[in-house]
Amino acid sequence: MLVRELIAAMDHWDETGIWAFTLESLRLLFRESDRAILKALARHQEIGVIRRVARNLYVNPRARSLPPDVLSALVPFLRPWDFNYLSLESALSEAGWISQIPSRLTLMTTGRSQTFETSYGTLEFIHTARKPETLEADLVDDRRRELLIATPLRALRDLKRVGRNLDLVLKEYVNAASHAH
Repeated sequence: MLVRELIAAMDHWDETGIWAFTLESLRLLFRESDRAILKALARHQEIGVIRRVARNLYVNPRARSLPPDVLSALVPFLRPWDFNYLSLESALSEAGWISQIPSRLTLMTTGRSQTFETSYGTLEFIHTARKPETLEADLVDDRRRELLIATPLRALRDLKRVGRNLDLVLKEYVNAASHAH
């Protein structure tokens, strides 16, 4: 795959709103052997034409269709088959229950626990065995980010359940939440 072919393909797909590519989609687009496509991608990454953000996931850094919050938008690419929602410190910070801004996005997932360090920031997935249908009342759909977000009470319960530090949570909210049960 020549650099001009990759740029032309990414520009074409950018016009349709596609800004991220799996290794498998690139294989299908360029019909090259695994070895050839990986070598070409490594060359193109070095000059900044394409950005590898996780294993087998690449982003067009020039894309006009890049969402405003790329990190959140990576969630469905990294965990397409799992149920995920923003929770823990991230949801509590957004609700004002934690005075600090977390250094990563923290999500609960029905998949395995895993952390992804990307050039856009860190995504931390924490496993939950809870069934999605039992959480419906505790989740809010953020249409802008296309992501479910835990209510503050749900996020606090998740934080306690997974044994995370509660010291960052403002005391008045911990007290109010303990009386809400």
